[in-house]
Amino acid sequence: MAQQIQGVLVDANTNQPLAAANLWLKGTQRGAATNAQGNFTINAPAAQGTYTLLVSMLGYREMEQEIQLLGNDLKLDTLRLSAEPTLIASNLVITANRSLNQAFATTEAVSVLKASEIIHNGARSTPEALMGLTGVFVQKTNHGGGSPFVRGLTGNQTLLLMDGLRMNNSIYRFGPNQYFNTIDVFSLQQIEVVRGAGSVLYGSDAMGGAIQVFTPTPQFASEGWQFGGRLLGRYLDRDMEQTVHAELNAANETIAFRAGASVRNFGDHYAGKGLGKEGPSSYRERAADAKAVFKLNRHAQFTLAYNGVFQTEVERYDQYVTGFALSQFEPQTRQMAYGRLAWEGQSPWLQNITLTGSWQFAEEGRIFQRNNNVTRSNELDEIRTFGYVLEWHAQPLSFWKITSGVEAYLDKVSSGGSNLNTETGAVTARRGLYPAGTNATNTAVFTAHQLSHQRWTLNLGLRYNQVRLEIQDATFGDTEITPDALVAHALLRYQVGEHHAISGGTYSGFRAPNINDMTSFGRFDFGIEVPSYDLSPERTTTYELNYKYSSEKLQANVSGFYTALSDLVTRVRGTFEGLPTYEGSDVYKKENAAESFIRGTELDVAWALSAQFNLQGSLTYTFGQNTTGNEPMRRIPPLNGRIALQYQPVKQWFNRVEFLYASKQDRLAGGDKSDPRIPKGGTPGWEVLNLRSAYQFKQVELQAGLNNLFNEAYRTHGSGIDGVGRSVWIGLDWKF
Repeated sequence: MAQQIQGVLVDANTNQPLAAANLWLKGTQRGAATNAQGNFTINAPAAQGTYTLLVSMLGYREMEQEIQLLGNDLKLDTLRLSAEPTLIASNLVITANRSLNQAFATTEAVSVLKASEIIHNGARSTPEALMGLTGVFVQKTNHGGGSPFVRGLTGNQTLLLMDGLRMNNSIYRFGPNQYFNTIDVFSLQQIEVVRGAGSVLYGSDAMGGAIQVFTPTPQFASEGWQFGGRLLGRYLDRDMEQTVHAELNAANETIAFRAGASVRNFGDHYAGKGLGKEGPSSYRERAADAKAVFKLNRHAQFTLAYNGVFQTEVERYDQYVTGFALSQFEPQTRQMAYGRLAWEGQSPWLQNITLTGSWQFAEEGRIFQRNNNVTRSNELDEIRTFGYVLEWHAQPLSFWKITSGVEAYLDKVSSGGSNLNTETGAVTARRGLYPAGTNATNTAVFTAHQLSHQRWTLNLGLRYNQVRLEIQDATFGDTEITPDALVAHALLRYQVGEHHAISGGTYSGFRAPNINDMTSFGRFDFGIEVPSYDLSPERTTTYELNYKYSSEKLQANVSGFYTALSDLVTRVRGTFEGLPTYEGSDVYKKENAAESFIRGTELDVAWALSAQFNLQGSLTYTFGQNTTGNEPMRRIPPLNGRIALQYQPVKQWFNRVEFLYASKQDRLAGGDKSDPRIPKGGTPGWEVLNLRSAYQFKQVELQAGLNNLFNEAYRTHGSGIDGVGRSVWIGLDWKF
């Protein structure tokens, strides 16, 4: 019978509970994180015997403890960690293999960001939280947006996930977009970025990689009911941010519940010297999330979760500076709910199985009006996604682990639009960006196998994916297509010694053409797009080599990769009703018209210099070339990186100096040169210095930060709004 290991983790000196610590049964894929009360629950292997429990947390000495599993639930005595401020915690990740592993043990290149780092950095949004993360570059078209680039790709060429479920739907746009901004940064436990890989385990769109956000899972109490909560407030000067966030949790031995809500107002953005206020760029945000876990019996539990973000009057500052009197996303919302049944098996051929049913609803409204034009246009797209995922894990032999699954997602799209004559008040209905009533079905089966022998680990995977698009369009005609793809990966890892590992291999990826690709009829950044019904999947083949080092005082990762891209969907000049322009703008359509390659190098280092000082650094180089057009690929990020020195004289007091930098990007494609968001001659290089500090007194933590100390004027490449100028933020975080 499956067993559960429960316990409480506290500070050895103060007896205060420790939240967000990692616990892991060595030699297995089983682990958990502690909640705000220090509670944890681990679903242990069915096999009885002696296991080693590894406990790690940034700022504390790593601890190992042997435990005996005898076929019954195990309640441990209180575990106590001793403070050692600059030790580097062992990162536990799920996304790379769709199961729990140490980041050092994965064959893939992985970047990890924990909730405490997000809060201490004062990130206003989830995209901003990724700035400086190895292998990730963030473009911000507007203040209420943010599009992460992973290995030179973004938009619908990079897959977004939440708690194992696809967020990408069939109307995700090519190029920079705002979707990652519709995640409440205060509802997250951890962010994982798998750079490059992901198509076998997660399907279409993971060409650049997969970014997964995890929401906190409430932990069962050791005995009786326990209650707790959190109240957080933050303010960024000149009213650039006003935030209040609250949480409540409750748990006993069989039920665990957590709920959170955020109320956030963002004022107009202020950039560095000589730029000042850039507005209108404000917006409002309301968010709510909840998760409940029910222990059905000793080997089954059920999770019910909800996550929603509601943003209004999201101003498109980039459009105001190019001739618009009004340009907003109104509304900009995303909701997700899911139920997940997890069952622990007794057979090595069926260690555990999960069945997840999900519902998602996204809504994007656009209101825009050009200068000296009486027509105000309104567009509204709604998409409902129903998802079903069956996943199972097995270990039939000690050296052979299997992860397999079947998944299906159904998108139902509704789209409409109207034009308002602001002088006469007359309203004229018109076709939306997409035809109303369009459906898309995404089905797949996948299997991944991990074979281990002494120091060697081989990962093999295969996925077959089919997408079915049913398009009913009164303007351009009806059509139905069923693009499919078969992708695979083969990755090999060799652990040279206790601290060194080398891995590498090849994997293929794809992106199926979606409803946005094929049916869009409307305005984009520099023209009008008309539908294209003859598209096939984009494809990638990547070759990668990684070196990883991990010890108590030093962690380092170096990755080199080469990705060949074929059948890329790109915009080319077209016509509408025989004319090359429409409503004064050039007409474009999409075609599988390009082949390209991207190569790059990524470096990530964390080094505990002494008992008080910790040094972190990253460097990312990406080179992209459009071989079809004999020119650079569009929007390729420049050389960029981060250096951070952390000083922690005592456990309660955290201080960090952070230096972010990017070189000039003057390797421009033709589309970059005509993009008003990119300065003539390219985006200048920049350096920004930030200061962060936090002090914890019992259950209250005071936080503060100084952004852009020298008030530099800068812009991340391809962005439509500049980086924030010198500004101060303060925060208060009370956990009870």
